[in-house]
Amino acid sequence: MNRMATIGTLDLKTIESQHVRRITKAPLRMAGSFDFAVSQEVLFPRISEPEEMAKWFPLLKGGDLDHTTSKASGDWGEGSKRQCYTNGMGTLFETIHYIDAPNAYTYEVKNFMMPIKDHLALMALTPNGTGGTTMYWHQYFNLKGIAMRHMFPTMMLGMMNRGMATLAKELGGKGGRIKRV
Repeated sequence: MNRMATIGTLDLKTIESQHVRRITKAPLRMAGSFDFAVSQEVLFPRISEPEEMAKWFPLLKGGDLDHTTSKASGDWGEGSKRQCYTNGMGTLFETIHYIDAPNAYTYEVKNFMMPIKDHLALMALTPNGTGGTTMYWHQYFNLKGIAMRHMFPTMMLGMMNRGMATLAKELGGKGGRIKRV
């Protein structure tokens, strides 16, 4: 993975140091890159809006956005809240900590069923040079608990990779894989 890919006016390393590390010190546990045959402007809503995400992410059945706590006065911004409703895992309560649409955003997930803490995810998009977009998806977290802590990362990788394959099939492009780091 090209850790120095330019995302908007920043590179991945800078986004990590400025926008990931101010929220969590948790290690990078999963990282992947995916190629899609559409522009960032087309891809960004598909990976950020709950109703669009429900079309490709396994178990996700919809959600809501709330920008009343956003620092951007009622629009996407730091502090926006996203609730994603799932089949089998309840509601995922998410907080947006950084957003530079259509280039990148970070989000924190909280859910009582997930054996993780100190979570933050980064989704970053950059033109791939062929008219499409490369997306980087990084997951930072610490594990907690005993029983599910060993199975959960494997289950998440499976769902994330199935979702990205579905999205690549729909939008075109070769897709990619997210893996343990």
